[in-house]
Amino acid sequence: MMRSNPKAILISVGGSPQPIIKSLNEQRPEYICFFTSEATKDSTEKDILPCLTYKPRHWDWIITPNAEGLSECYREIATRLPDILKKWNVKESELIVDYTGGTKTMSVAVTLATIELSSTYTYVGGVERNKNGVGIVIDGKERMLYLDNPWNEIAFMDKKRACILFNKARYASASEVFAVIEEKVSENHKPFFKALKNMSDGYDLWDRFKHEDARTRLYSCRDILKTYSLHNKKSDGFVNQLLQNINFLDKHKDNAELSNHDLISNARRRAELECKYDDAVARLYRAMEAIAQFKLKTTYDIDSSNVKEDLIPADIRGEFVSKYRDNKDNKIKLGLYVSYDLLNKLNNPLGKNFFEFYEKEIRGLLDIRNNSILAHGYRSVSQETYEKLLEVILKFSGIKREDLPEFPLLEI
Repeated sequence: MMRSNPKAILISVGGSPQPIIKSLNEQRPEYICFFTSEATKDSTEKDILPCLTYKPRHWDWIITPNAEGLSECYREIATRLPDILKKWNVKESELIVDYTGGTKTMSVAVTLATIELSSTYTYVGGVERNKNGVGIVIDGKERMLYLDNPWNEIAFMDKKRACILFNKARYASASEVFAVIEEKVSENHKPFFKALKNMSDGYDLWDRFKHEDARTRLYSCRDILKTYSLHNKKSDGFVNQLLQNINFLDKHKDNAELSNHDLISNARRRAELECKYDDAVARLYRAMEAIAQFKLKTTYDIDSSNVKEDLIPADIRGEFVSKYRDNKDNKIKLGLYVSYDLLNKLNNPLGKNFFEFYEKEIRGLLDIRNNSILAHGYRSVSQETYEKLLEVILKFSGIKREDLPEFPLLEI
């Protein structure tokens, strides 16, 4: 199999120099880092370097104090290798690892210490061995073996961790895991993991109310994930949810009312995925306020942050102007309760619905919210308070649960 010459190689050295010579002459790396024991260091200069058919640019050594001690071998590589690569100005992705020589412990240590760095491993085997085929490879009978990228298998295990993070609303953290996987896997797997990274980024943006950026990012991964789902039916669920979410964001762009739905969904994620009930109730409170503000604006052209006097019914105008005019900027401003009060006095059904529930259900819940750590007090909000407030908002607003946008759960 023809491969391009690597930039750098970390190669373990044992008592047989010939396999090491075979590997280096065939791969011809510019930079060589020999991993040796004290007993085999001299062999690199006496038996290996003089037999190379090309001249490497630089070489160096990592010497283990104990060729049979896994911890010592691992520690030496993990400590020394980054500095050597930095000195050579070689990227981690440009390093390949050959674990042919040395003790079995050294081979294991080389693999463990580089699994996060390298995505290519090589080994020199052979078609003929001494001792009736069970000993070492006979000189001149060596054969270069290239291992499939182990990250292709590791990635498909590590993606489970990314899915757990995603499903717990840790979208940015899931993106970081997918980014690492994308960098390490072989070229044919990269588009899929890049799409998962972009999708995670998109939902992270959405979760932070950056809807247009989220929409752009989710569109960027849509086609690749749709194609993938054709061959993997287990992914149908999250891909279908992705498509529904993109459709929601398309509508959200021109429909401000959907921002209220989005706020409630955001609150649900805080509570139901992260158990952050104080955060959830703070968002529900804002959603209640926003629902009233939207109705006042779209139905009566009343801006609750700057109400024009002539838009207030004459029979209550004096009361509202005297009570709610801000002395600092002279604007009439309405809070949550007063916004619903005005809607009620305008005979709007939303205002009437609000006050049907106010004394029995809403008032007590708002008192708890006002005494919470994220409002004006020091108490934490319970799951029960969150659930009751969510339920009553859906009741009086007429918003249905099935109309709220749901983020997908990843299962890949």
